[in-house]
Amino acid sequence: MKKDSKSELLYSAFCEFAKNGFFGATTRDIAKRAGINISSILYYFGGKKGIYTAALENIVETVKAMCSDVLSRCQIVLDRGDPQEARAFLKELVQRFLLILCGENISQDMKTVFLSEYSKPTEDFNILYDGLILPVHKMMAMLLSQASEGRIDIQDGYLYTFPLFAQMFVFASRQDTICSFMEWNGYGEAEKQKLIKYMINQIDFQIDCGK
Repeated sequence: MKKDSKSELLYSAFCEFAKNGFFGATTRDIAKRAGINISSILYYFGGKKGIYTAALENIVETVKAMCSDVLSRCQIVLDRGDPQEARAFLKELVQRFLLILCGENISQDMKTVFLSEYSKPTEDFNILYDGLILPVHKMMAMLLSQASEGRIDIQDGYLYTFPLFAQMFVFASRQDTICSFMEWNGYGEAEKQKLIKYMINQIDFQIDCGK
């Protein structure tokens, strides 16, 4: 058996889950795509649910690793209590996540699985929620509150962050439609900068018009 059989199976699982969803994907198709005996899925992951869980955990680990430098600075920014620094850092955080969702740093299959789980949660949604979504929501809510000098309290900040996430997810999941409407050939550097500018404007609007 190849040394990287586990990784190959996980890669194959992302392809199948992205194409057919959790309920439509089968361990037989995952193993066939990987060119590995189906018994290896049971050995490494315990079955389809286990490999799906591993896929979601891999998303969390991958995104957190890609944002580790930014995420590690958040508490430092909050401790300083500077509204302008909080505003600038919030923009940096949103820009990083937007580029991950709309860029090529992670596979389209990984993004599809993430967006599918977010929009139609399975019982494993807590892996994404507890590991990534909730911590980032909390960070953004606290940054919004600080950037607005308290006009937006943290509780309301949670509500303010949902549209920001929703917009990023729309940009990622409806790329073909958006490019068609905008007459873009794809998300090149110029197009990504326009998306970033739009998101930054939304953040400024929320902070400046917050109660």
